[in-house]
Amino acid sequence: MKSLRLVCFCVMLFLPALVFGQAQVESEGSNDFNKLKKEYEAVVKDRENLLAQMKILLQYKNEITQAKQQLSLVEQERAKWEMEKETNISANKRLQSVNDHLISKLDNLQADLFQVQSERDEMRKTLSKSKAGYIIVDDLNKKIKEQEKEISRLESNLAKMQKEVDSASDQIAKAEATADVLRNQVKEVKDKYKKSVTTNKKLEHKINRQPKEYAEIARENKILVKRTALMHYNLGVFYSEKKEYTRAIAEFEKTIELNPEDPQAYFNLGLIYAEQFEDRSKAISRFQKFLMLTKKEDQDVDWVKKYILTWQTWEGKAVSK
Repeated sequence: MKSLRLVCFCVMLFLPALVFGQAQVESEGSNDFNKLKKEYEAVVKDRENLLAQMKILLQYKNEITQAKQQLSLVEQERAKWEMEKETNISANKRLQSVNDHLISKLDNLQADLFQVQSERDEMRKTLSKSKAGYIIVDDLNKKIKEQEKEISRLESNLAKMQKEVDSASDQIAKAEATADVLRNQVKEVKDKYKKSVTTNKKLEHKINRQPKEYAEIARENKILVKRTALMHYNLGVFYSEKKEYTRAIAEFEKTIELNPEDPQAYFNLGLIYAEQFEDRSKAISRFQKFLMLTKKEDQDVDWVKKYILTWQTWEGKAVSK
């Protein structure tokens, strides 16, 4: 009986401690659950961002495929116009040769006509002399008639040759007009080709700057975010070198959005606002953020402090120590 009472006393003694320990375990479990839940939601959000970026990459890939198809069509069209150009050039050369030959014939006919006319004039002179007192020779009249027929024939041939020359000239003019049209078309095709190449390079440039691996999304999420921030930072530097400062600002702002602890992004933003847009208030705010994040040994710290001090003093503002 005494032993039973002793057991009951021990149970009553340790019961509050057991209850307190169970409550503490439940509280710690609740905190761990909430922490895991927040981490899970963050991973889900990061996964959605990565999926959105993958969709953009697929879109870029489709645009590159379309650009390559366009480039192939342009190449085929250019080859076709080149063949037609060569054909028209050959035809033009042939027509030019025919035209030269006809002009040569025309010159010969004109020389023959001049000679026949001279002979006819001489015969007429001889005939007029014979009417004045000389003996009229029937053979001379026959020659005159024959020469007149020859002149008529030569004039007819001359007119025919002239028509052929005019026709050849028209064909040459048409060929030259066609050649001009083909030259313009070839130029347009070349321009389209250059534009397609430029577009293709731009799309490939965008694709090459995206991360190449997206496996193990949950474990590598933080690394991927840093890589994305670095990608936007590099794009900002690229656009700054190309003097496209508006686009550079957008990329550096995106870098800060992904990695708010990046001092160089703030420094580059401040430099662009200071030197390119002369927006001193924005420049000073970015430089102040840069001073908060960067190391004291950074070589740009002294210059930034001088800039802030100079313009705040110039504008009559209180300088923070």
